[in-house]
Amino acid sequence: MINNRTDMKGFSLSAGQKTIIWLLGASLVTVFIASLTYRMNHPGNKVEYQQEGGKGGMPGGMASVNEDAMKHVRELMARMRKDPDNMEIQLELANSFMMIRAYDRAKPFFDKVLTKEPDNVQALMGLGMCYYQAENFKEAAGAFDRIIALDPDDSMARFNTGIIKKYYLHEHEAAENEFRQIISNPKSPDDMKRRAEEELKKEPVQEQ
Repeated sequence: MINNRTDMKGFSLSAGQKTIIWLLGASLVTVFIASLTYRMNHPGNKVEYQQEGGKGGMPGGMASVNEDAMKHVRELMARMRKDPDNMEIQLELANSFMMIRAYDRAKPFFDKVLTKEPDNVQALMGLGMCYYQAENFKEAAGAFDRIIALDPDDSMARFNTGIIKKYYLHEHEAAENEFRQIISNPKSPDDMKRRAEEELKKEPVQEQ
């Protein structure tokens, strides 16, 4: 689950930019859950996505989002060439590439934002997702852990790093601690507490 909270000091988002970020957040929640589920059931395999609504094709809604995102990417690339040091454009570009699941294209832009703003939570979330999709699980957990260091109440970051530590890094004690932290924190949303409780009931996967 990806937190679509922004932490862009000094940035003022337009209505269009807020829409892109909202769409990104909605799509990444689905992508992350589907990706985690597939990896848990198919250890060692690469993630595949099966879209609903058609054989071998995308439903109209997702295709429309991708088409709009690509158009937005082209516009942003033109703006970036004129203003290469604008971190708002860099982050928006990264978000747009995430929208179309071009994680390798998104990562350099998240990296650049974090060079300037190391505490940018949205960029850290995006970077963690990029590492996760590239199967760089240690780096992915590290990105989510950085968010927790900034905001110990961020239950989504805790859940993400807990899942990675449990299923891919086999750091079972550390993973259980993340889930227990979510459950014991009164600020954690009920759905996150429920997911954490479900994970504690599951037997840890042994390293092969």
